[in-house]
Amino acid sequence: MSKARLYDLAAASPLIVWYAFAIGGLAMQIVAQIAASTDTVHLLLAAGAKLASAVFLGLQIVLFVIRRLPVGKAEGWWPRVVAVFGANAAMLFLVLPRVELSSAMNVVSSVLIIGGSACAVAVASRLGRSFSVLPQARALVTSGPYRFIRHPLYVAEQIATFGVMWQFQQPWALIIAMLSFAAQFPRMHYEEQILAQTFPSYRAYAEQTARLIPGVY
Repeated sequence: MSKARLYDLAAASPLIVWYAFAIGGLAMQIVAQIAASTDTVHLLLAAGAKLASAVFLGLQIVLFVIRRLPVGKAEGWWPRVVAVFGANAAMLFLVLPRVELSSAMNVVSSVLIIGGSACAVAVASRLGRSFSVLPQARALVTSGPYRFIRHPLYVAEQIATFGVMWQFQQPWALIIAMLSFAAQFPRMHYEEQILAQTFPSYRAYAEQTARLIPGVY
């Protein structure tokens, strides 16, 4: 293994360890829910949401290991801080007390988490070896969901984040979710900046596609 690849893997190792730890925690929660639950529908929704989150985390670990080396990187520490916070702000929910949800809100929360996580898995799979949390250029992907918007992964992640939000004490969980959402805008800026600098065709692609919502923004 080359020194460059070892360095790239070492740079991702804190997130790899953190995501592996999170997967273990989600697995234990699923086992506990199976043992304690008497409501099949509630169990399927709750366990399905945690399983979807765990699959997305696991996919990211795999992509960290197999991805291409970067050919361009944003300079400075601030773009990195924004990117890591934007990608992982939902972890801050864990410092808040959980709340008991009504049956209706449990469905809403679980559907958002499952839907957002499933979309995130699909988008990250399309990125494949181009995947990165930090604003880096590895390869330009414009197919699949990227034909319609420039940042489908961020949309999917935010849907899941707003789903998780309901399970924790308000208004603090809402504040965390909104901070996560706000962080996506500078994150998009830095990512687009390095992609435009690295790939000459990116500017033309960006002019033809919306950032987040086709025909709106």
